[in-house]
Amino acid sequence: MTRRPRRTLLIAAVVVASATARVLPAQSSDAVVQWRAGRALALRGQVDSALRTLEQAGAGARTAGDLATEHATRRGRADLWMLRGCVDSATRILREAVTAASPGDRSSADAFVRLLASQKAVAEARTVLVKAYGDVPSVGRSITRESVTFLQGMAAVELAGGQESAAMATLNSALAVAVRLHEGDMTARREHAVSDITEENVWLLFDLAQLRRTAKSTGIHSPREHARIMSNLVKAWPTLDVLPDDGVPITRFADRLVMRAALCAADGSACPAPVVAKGCP
Repeated sequence: MTRRPRRTLLIAAVVVASATARVLPAQSSDAVVQWRAGRALALRGQVDSALRTLEQAGAGARTAGDLATEHATRRGRADLWMLRGCVDSATRILREAVTAASPGDRSSADAFVRLLASQKAVAEARTVLVKAYGDVPSVGRSITRESVTFLQGMAAVELAGGQESAAMATLNSALAVAVRLHEGDMTARREHAVSDITEENVWLLFDLAQLRRTAKSTGIHSPREHARIMSNLVKAWPTLDVLPDDGVPITRFADRLVMRAALCAADGSACPAPVVAKGCP
């Protein structure tokens, strides 16, 4: 079998959810370097080392007035606390991040919605989502990145409420917007489109694959469809890598670890299990 080379941070830099993740002002180089080091540690499964590194990056960013990187470290730490089972710590961090977010930066709210949905806090997740996108005209209908991320968040809320059919329909609506967004983006790099996987829809397809795997409804549950989508994602992932100068990505560490495992399974390489200490602050 021919092995396909992978970059060290292959799954660390896919940016889909928000245009604000692509253009981050006033970043301090030292804090960004530490942030990327923490991200790399997390993706190698060294969760506790990653937490310490991200805390240092956040402190450095705060001292330098680098709000973008400080917020990114908060999101990363929240995801890592979730991996340790520390829901209260993750919730506290993301509440702070949503409150401190710069105008137009909805990435912390997106992460908070995912956390709340994972805990079945449907009403609060919906409230956070609607408030975050309340100033976006025709959100969910217009052909914008905001529509894609809003619909993705709504699908998570619907799924948390047990509405699998509604979540499926919402994800499909988001995919339709993502397709039109990709086709209309004249600056999109051709190499970012592999089959039907694009920068705009990659996380939507990941969420759809997970829904196909976990759904209770016989009309939605499909191990075969889950396997097909994941196989396409594995093939497309290297070309969806984002260069360092594109900014710090929105974090979905737990989901990136799922993709990391899928990539390892595809090329036969070893993926050490995450090393996670017990205990919460």
